[in-house]
Amino acid sequence: MIQRNILLVTLILIVSSCQSKKAVDLKTVLEQKEQRVFNIMLGKNGPNERKLKCLIDGDFKGAQQAITEEERAFDKIINEINALETGDIKWGNQLKSATSNYYKAIKEFEIFDRLIIVQQQISQNKTNTEKIRDAAIRQQGQLSRNKLKMRKIINKQEQLLATVQKRFNLLNHLH
Repeated sequence: MIQRNILLVTLILIVSSCQSKKAVDLKTVLEQKEQRVFNIMLGKNGPNERKLKCLIDGDFKGAQQAITEEERAFDKIINEINALETGDIKWGNQLKSATSNYYKAIKEFEIFDRLIIVQQQISQNKTNTEKIRDAAIRQQGQLSRNKLKMRKIINKQEQLLATVQKRFNLLNHLH
């Protein structure tokens, strides 16, 4: 029994020694960035929630300000990711790049709402002629179709990121 425990402890030490501390640190930092993105997108009183509340209230200016705040938050996270040192971490650069590209796609998707909000504002402005309001509604439809295409880009980036994360974890003996 004691020999079995010693063997088990030895095996654990061997496996854990295969893990790169730098790889573990990189993974931890990227997980923290993921949490910050989650808070931007879904956090209570986060920019996205404020944007939606402003739109419900018809506060287009407030919605645009929330988008600007959201964009700045994404830019900060993306810049922090791009500044990370990956040195000799196996697939560290690939993971950093895939993560950054994924967040860039999400950011572009989110800030695209600026264009939709402008058209929404035009379509709801009663001082505009019916022709102008109808054109704005048609434009909103086209923008919504464009946004669906952007969603496909996000899905592709997400799949790529998942593939890179699996490879990174495998090469660095992370679980």
